[in-house]
Formats: sequence, C-alpha cells, structure tokens
Amino acid sequence: MQLLLDKEFISISKERATIYSFLNVSLQEPLSAETLCRWRDDFTSEFIDIITFNNQELKNFFQALRTENISAIEQQEKDAYLATFYLFNNVGKIPAPPWESVYVTKDRSMFGEPVFQLRKMLASFGLQSIEENTQPEDHIAIELEFMCYLIHYTVAALEAGREDDYIRGLYCQIWLHREHFARWIHAFVSDIQSSGTSDFYKGIAILLQSFISEDYEYIKELKEGIENGSELNEQPNQ
Repeated sequence: MQLLLDKEFISISKERATIYSFLNVSLQEPLSAETLCRWRDDFTSEFIDIITFNNQELKNFFQALRTENISAIEQQEKDAYLATFYLFNNVGKIPAPPWESVYVTKDRSMFGEPVFQLRKMLASFGLQSIEENTQPEDHIAIELEFMCYLIHYTVAALEAGREDDYIRGLYCQIWLHREHFARWIHAFVSDIQSSGTSDFYKGIAILLQSFISEDYEYIKELKEGIENGSELNEQPNQ
C-alpha cells in the first residue's frame, strides 16, 4: 500500500508541475513560434482535454493551433500579450499588470513587500532570479515557476526518504498559495477577462483561477494529514 501511495503522489505531482509549467510559459513572455509548434506537435489529446475542461476559450485556441498559420497566431498572441500585460491603454492603465505588488500595495506600485518576501524564500533554497534587477520576483511567471520548483523538490525529498525536506516542500507550497496566490490571483484574473484580450489569454485566466483553487485544496489536505499524524504519504481524495 505504501508503494502505491508514493506512486500516486508522484503521479499527481508530475501532473501539477506540468500544468504550472504550461501556465508559466503562457504568462512569462509572448509566445514564440517554437513554443506554438511544440504545443501543436507534442501535447497529447489527454493533456489538452485536462487544461481545456470547461474552458471554451482554450479549446478555441488549440483548435486554431491545429489548422491556422503559426506565424499569424504568433503575431496575434504577441500583440494580445503586450496589450494586456505591459502597454498602457487609452485611459493610461495597464489592463492586467502581472506583478503581485500592484494588487496588494495601497499605491499600486511595483517592488512592494511581496518582492522581498519571495526573494528571501528563493534564497533559502539557493535560488536567485536571473532578472532580479529588471523583473520583480512577484511577476506571475516567477511565482508559477517557483511552485514548479517546490513540487519537484518535494517529490525528490520523498524519493530520497528525506522527511524534513518533504514537509518543508509541502509547507512552502502552502505558503506560496496563502501568502501570495490568494492575495492577488482573483483580481489579476478578473483584469485579464475584462481586458478584451484574445481567447488564449482569457482561457489562461480561467485555467489559472480554477487550477490554483483546486491545487490549494489538494495541498491543504496533505498538510492537514501531516499535522493530524497521518502516514507521511497518505493521499487526500483528488
């Protein structure tokens, strides 16, 4: 039974990391033709079904990816990305700023306290953003990438029998959910959806909101199992 529980945890963790990685790539920078071709050629129908469940906007995007010109999609999504996340609109605002500080500081400024909290936590794992001086660590893509790292860290700890590191990995995932995602993702998603952006980014917003909500519940149950004295790898219902 223990072996089966370990395998279940590892399987779920790999799926979680894959979805976080997809969201990270989607929000890190404008989509390249290389990325679009890789998605078209490598994504399985099963994975597409998972990320497009109850998400017509993403379904529309992947249908177009199979039939339309890649260069045209690349340009369309580049324009949508910049207009949604980086360029000022006709009323002098960025429709959906991708930095947590903008949503949690009173003056909606960048480089607020979340940046330094995340920088400190990254450093505790021996990590440092390669864009530390130009891109705040509370950019949505960096937060998503850090969650991917934490998932892999936790799985590696389990496989190596390092119980303290396993628990640390889970608790840091809870921290990232509670102290960061929960404070701004809902408002960020709302801004994307009201921005008039492309189907792709509207679909990404839907997936971001629903997946992070479900993922938090999953990790919370794992944490509660540890605190209630359950077996280290006892799995909650998924």
